[in-house]
Amino acid sequence: MSATIKEVAEKAGVGIGTVSRVLNNSPQISETTKKKVNKAIKELNYVPNIAGKRLSQKKSYVLAIVIPVIDHPFFARLVSCLEKEADLRGYSLLLATSQHRIEKENDILRRLKQHEADGALFVTHYEHSEEEFKDLAIVSIDRHLGKDIPVVTTDNYEASKLAVEYLVEKGCKKIAYLGTKPNQVSEVSLREKAYEDVMKKYNLPLNIVNKNVGHGEENKLIDELFESHKGFDGVFVSGCTLATLLYNRMKALGLKTPEDVQMVSYDGEFALDDIHHITTLEQPLDLMAKKCVELLINKIDGKEVDALSKFNCRFIKGETTK
Repeated sequence: MSATIKEVAEKAGVGIGTVSRVLNNSPQISETTKKKVNKAIKELNYVPNIAGKRLSQKKSYVLAIVIPVIDHPFFARLVSCLEKEADLRGYSLLLATSQHRIEKENDILRRLKQHEADGALFVTHYEHSEEEFKDLAIVSIDRHLGKDIPVVTTDNYEASKLAVEYLVEKGCKKIAYLGTKPNQVSEVSLREKAYEDVMKKYNLPLNIVNKNVGHGEENKLIDELFESHKGFDGVFVSGCTLATLLYNRMKALGLKTPEDVQMVSYDGEFALDDIHHITTLEQPLDLMAKKCVELLINKIDGKEVDALSKFNCRFIKGETTK
């Protein structure tokens, strides 16, 4: 028979309430008392009643994460970083991939309302009304879902501006922008805006292919790039999947980088070993994940949180630019 909290308290020479506060990491308990209680817990092999703790605190200690797909290098690493941060804080993750099925996102919202999860991190490709998120703890990555929903992102405009300026400095005259357009108001849209501003600054022509397509349909955009903007000598790509596909397409066509075409990509999460050398804007996913989980737990606990948290990208010079 397993030890009880009363037996732990007796062995440590403290009250049951003190043991409970130690288990809940209360700051009111001294380090000396914590050591005594933890020693008693270890010696008695005491296992806390997690179900009871959750019931008393009205928490599930589950965080949902909604992403479009998991078989994508950016989202795969994001989930890994989020799981690590959630685990450090005593939470587990409930994962939902929603590409082509808004019903899966609606199911997560339903489960939040039924208290199966305490809050959710959203990366959505679908439109939702603010009313759907009312009274729920939600944190969004890149997308603006409502005035009460905090957003974690990178400085998309400044990073993209740096990338396009770099291509200009390296001698590119016909620079293309290749991207996937989000359905919602999104910080990602600032990548195209930065491209346009730099091109206008240097009086260079715009060569834009930026449309909303599903994951797995990105080759359509690359087809359009080669059909509509022939002869480009530089390209700024909005994400790693597109950059991977474009790199391989150029290689198949006999185009060399950086001799024929110079390329810079956002994200920096490349899946194939032979293209890790692409010049990239790397997003600090470990810092972003930490911030996401911190904001979400604070929202769950009813604390005030920042509306927008923005991180800088790291410019990594690769072999696709001169």
